[in-house]
Amino acid sequence: MRKFKVRKELFTLEVPGGYADKVGHGEGFLDCSLGTNPFGTSERVKEKLKNLEVDLSAYPDVRYTYLRNALAEYWDVDEESIFFGYGTIGCFEKVNKFVISPGSKVFGISPQYTRYISDVLAMGGSYESVSLKKENRFKIDVGEVINALTSDYSLLYLDNPHNPTGQVLRLKEVEEIVQDAERKGVLVLVDEAYGDFVEKEESAINLEYDNLIVLRSFSKGFGLASMRVGYAVIKNRKLGELYRKVDLPFPISTIGEILAVEALKDQKFLKESRKKIAAVKREVIDTLKKKFQIAETHMQTPIMLLWGEGDTYRYFLERKILTVRGSAFRSLDDSYARLRVPKNADELLSRL
Repeated sequence: MRKFKVRKELFTLEVPGGYADKVGHGEGFLDCSLGTNPFGTSERVKEKLKNLEVDLSAYPDVRYTYLRNALAEYWDVDEESIFFGYGTIGCFEKVNKFVISPGSKVFGISPQYTRYISDVLAMGGSYESVSLKKENRFKIDVGEVINALTSDYSLLYLDNPHNPTGQVLRLKEVEEIVQDAERKGVLVLVDEAYGDFVEKEESAINLEYDNLIVLRSFSKGFGLASMRVGYAVIKNRKLGELYRKVDLPFPISTIGEILAVEALKDQKFLKESRKKIAAVKREVIDTLKKKFQIAETHMQTPIMLLWGEGDTYRYFLERKILTVRGSAFRSLDDSYARLRVPKNADELLSRL
């Protein structure tokens, strides 16, 4: 392969697992790995799917006008500030295409979503971070982030709610980071893939800054992971034009668009999901904290990071519980595991 003209960065790039961990374990496992809504999908969306009539031979609307208008109304933003991708992954891939070039420096918080980091490295950029401290239960220190950020960086990547801990920075804290980055000439990419588990008033979409890009997904809170519907909100018209230039047509299907619009109409489902997740998570934590330490987390987000003295990932695996191994995240090992709460606490606790 080395004789061909391909990206040299890929030969040394190591992409950690996380998705493949749920494959090949046979039957009888409780899946607490991937960060989806444990309560599935809205009944309203299921009914819509049953009665869909779609011309499968036709391409989707290249502008996704139906979904674009629905999101513009939902967030009270200009419809021209909305862009699409196959999940937040598809959106940040396009952002990296117009931001990252060989030698670009990206700043983040470690640990955090690893596939974003690997995409930066694949593009020839470098990644540096503030390391969250175990002794502080991995709580994000906004002041530390601001002090470590310099104008040398092209972009700051912030996942909020944070993956893998599930903790949430308040909107005021996010704004402090964005303001400081703007003074230093740094773009801020806020990945709100888990954002629908928190009230929409706390979204960075509500902020007005030229250096801000916010990503959202229908995969998590709305329970549409198989549809791969993601979107970016970019209020800076010049940045939006750059996204448009690197975008490729038809990132999501017509069915995905229709179901996403239907999901937006069911705010009751989201509200009930948050409430039920909080109840299950409290019960699970009350039991797990007797054996494990739990990182700072928000009760409405379904994921959390925990650790013990041995191989925590294997501890759960031996009890037929699938989690995401700690080594899937930079700076962690398998003494850590990211656990997504199940639909019912007893499903998990009975195996422990």
